[in-house]
Amino acid sequence: MRNLIIILTLLFAVNVSVAQTDSLSNAPGVEIFTDDSKVLPDPVVTIEFDVRAAFTTGEFKEFYPKRGMGGFGVDVLFPITEENPIDIGAGLGYYFMSQSERTLQLYTPGIGDYDVESRVSGGMFEFHLISRVYPLKATNFPVQPYIEGLAGFRVFGANQRLETYIYSTDQYLPVEKDYNYNGSWSYGYGGGVKIRMGREELIFLNLKVNKIFGTSTKNMDPESVVLYDDGSYSFEEFKSRTDVVRFSLGIHIMIE
Repeated sequence: MRNLIIILTLLFAVNVSVAQTDSLSNAPGVEIFTDDSKVLPDPVVTIEFDVRAAFTTGEFKEFYPKRGMGGFGVDVLFPITEENPIDIGAGLGYYFMSQSERTLQLYTPGIGDYDVESRVSGGMFEFHLISRVYPLKATNFPVQPYIEGLAGFRVFGANQRLETYIYSTDQYLPVEKDYNYNGSWSYGYGGGVKIRMGREELIFLNLKVNKIFGTSTKNMDPESVVLYDDGSYSFEEFKSRTDVVRFSLGIHIMIE
């Protein structure tokens, strides 16, 4: 009888202990709070879309009469890890450098009256590999300054488009196009800052400035373009380095 009482007492004590444990783990109305402010995003890739303005410097500024050019670009970067301060990737950009247009009204026996619309435009395409460092990346601070280095090439193009309209037949002849390209290697450095646009968002406003050095190449002088009565054209070329200072404003998107 004594042993039975002892066994029952031990079983009762065990049951009470289990019940108290369950009540602590499953107590209603108890919430567990975590500090998400220090939880870092874990993006697979980041994409930047921006508008750009480039201004010639050095001998490029001396030879090229147009000091600035506007354009747009996209950069794609891959974080090594969510806490590693280094991202690597590549970027593309295009700039509108110049444009000349003229419509010529001509007459030829057997054809009659016809118009020739001639347009000559110049532009610059750029491709760069990018390495970027965020010193405050591990803090997940909403304002993230960074520095970056880049290397790649640029292509300068002069394109002509001719469109002829025949009045007697009320039709356009096939469009004629002519292309002239020159390239240069380029490299540089820069810095910027991205500012988070919302507490829980992975979208940032991005501002950046770069100094880009370019090797010597031939380029078109946009003020020297001459359009002739037959619709053809000519322009003068110069050879110089192609250094620029580039300013960018855009959106930085982190994709998880």
